[in-house]
Amino acid sequence: MEVLGIGEIVSASKGRLINSGGDLTVGGVSIDSRRINPGDMFIALEGESFDGHDFISRAIENGAALVVAQKVLNECRIPYILVEDTLKALQEIARYYRNKFHIPFVAITGSSGKTTTKDMIASVLSQRFRVLKTEGNLNNAIGLPLTLLNLQYSHEIAVLEMGMNSPGEISLLSDIVRQDISVISNIGTAHIEMLGSRENILKAKLEIFSYFDSGSTAVINGDNDMLASFDSKEYMIVRYGLDESNDIYAYGIEEKGEEGIVFTVDIEGVPESFKVLLPGMHNVYNALSAIAIARFFGMEAEDIRKGLMSFKPSKMRMDIINLRSGIKIINDAYNANPESMRAAMNVLQSLKSQRRSVCILGDMLELGDSSEREHYGIGEYAAATGVDVIAAIGNFADAVKRGAEASGKDSKNIYVFPAKEEAVLHLGKILKPGDVVLVKGSRSIKMECIVDFLRERG
Repeated sequence: MEVLGIGEIVSASKGRLINSGGDLTVGGVSIDSRRINPGDMFIALEGESFDGHDFISRAIENGAALVVAQKVLNECRIPYILVEDTLKALQEIARYYRNKFHIPFVAITGSSGKTTTKDMIASVLSQRFRVLKTEGNLNNAIGLPLTLLNLQYSHEIAVLEMGMNSPGEISLLSDIVRQDISVISNIGTAHIEMLGSRENILKAKLEIFSYFDSGSTAVINGDNDMLASFDSKEYMIVRYGLDESNDIYAYGIEEKGEEGIVFTVDIEGVPESFKVLLPGMHNVYNALSAIAIARFFGMEAEDIRKGLMSFKPSKMRMDIINLRSGIKIINDAYNANPESMRAAMNVLQSLKSQRRSVCILGDMLELGDSSEREHYGIGEYAAATGVDVIAAIGNFADAVKRGAEASGKDSKNIYVFPAKEEAVLHLGKILKPGDVVLVKGSRSIKMECIVDFLRERG
């Protein structure tokens, strides 16, 4: 973060300064009292299960020079800014700060693959530019403003992830960022519990174009059934995919197992070969979005190649682990929805060769009334694609089992567990040396516990 004066912060937050700070400046911001650096600003956020105001004294002890609060602080002896809503203040400070930077802003959303897409785009762009990117998945109304406040004048492009659980959230984030380019990776069923239908999910994702003008650019997955017919005369649209009707499309695709995927894209009429060091056809789509963005900024094929080859995914996303027992784990435990679950099973089957393939699947959450049907469908898909052993964990494990059985899977190769704790008691007997094992489930299920157990077991 570049230095901000106290007057700027008071004005941006629309607050009232208590305990005059004179010419005080701050060079950092935190909402966590444990991570305060001397001279930082501490913003006391308040939520359903926490209240940052309870940690103001600790923040001051750790060196906070300024506090933003929505409660009167009678005991506070350092300057503080009193505001109506500290979350709104954080967002307004970030909006003010963002407007100091006259660089391109790229925003990414989608039902699945947002973080991988964002990281791949940033990896490619960093071959030529100094890039600020969203770290991890800090993609919400708190995380995105904090990311913006990490901007420095040396940055040349910002690549930001935008997530949502309900209508209006992406519109809010886009209003703060006012990005030049927006990417929609796909429209699936994630968050359908809150939004009710894929049509409503599409509407919510399209909010990423809310503040576009004639100079803006939309980059969309032209193969996605919900996005294929989307059009606008108000701004430029670039489509990517495997179909030749797209502006940027891949062909000559060769899956190389653990080594990744090789494919060809025509750039200015010249066939150029690219490689992604991750398995899975879905990663071709992620790479195509990065190529589309890179070409927008005039990058040459060689730099794009280097960026794709140097890309490293975030934790628990297609992380392949080889155990001493010969078991190969595909740790894709970060999150799950029906689309990403099917994509992960495709990867599993592409890596099995002569081995036995095993799915250890946790519940997919936030599917609402579709939960039973979608889990049943995952069981069907696992059986249809030839997964050898299915271990389903959670409230919807029975639905997975029924779906697999309906598709002809022998019940002796299907295991159902109500919880992870019970599963680990039996996995030692189920798994065999040489198995290829996919571990995947929704974030709150924390399927990485299964991965940790398997690693300790060896």
